[in-house]
Amino acid sequence: MTIDDYVFRIEDHSRGGRTVLAISGVIDEHADLRPISAVRGDVEISMKGVRRINSFGVRAWIDAIRKVPPDTRLRFVECPPPVVDQINMVQGFLGHGELVSFYSPMVCEECDEQADELFYVDQCRERGGKLPPVHCKRCGNPMEVDDLEEQYLLFIRETA
Repeated sequence: MTIDDYVFRIEDHSRGGRTVLAISGVIDEHADLRPISAVRGDVEISMKGVRRINSFGVRAWIDAIRKVPPDTRLRFVECPPPVVDQINMVQGFLGHGELVSFYSPMVCEECDEQADELFYVDQCRERGGKLPPVHCKRCGNPMEVDDLEEQYLLFIRETA
């Protein structure tokens, strides 16, 4: 990773009649979150590039997300572990939005391979709040969440 991976950015474009925001970098006291509060209509927010969120960033994020009108449809996709941690800890982190997909840190007990794997909330709910099986790309053995799975997936039960 380079220093640019940590610089806060929001890129926006349209796709299929909806606004897509791609957020990357560090959400902190320097992050300009005004574009979040200004969204309207059908909005997809990709958080894939978010590297970290500090306490000042959480406060600024909550302020911005609360300003989004209730008739704006928010869907959050590709949320990495730092965002999942905030979803689990901070009530209202997604405002009135819906979490669609997230990354989970996975590890192979056999060969110690580590990877962030993308999962869909609907699939996890269908499995009773559990992740679908993932096999190691290196050795083919089953991978496990590199965290306490029940704790990491707390948001699935909370938002059901």
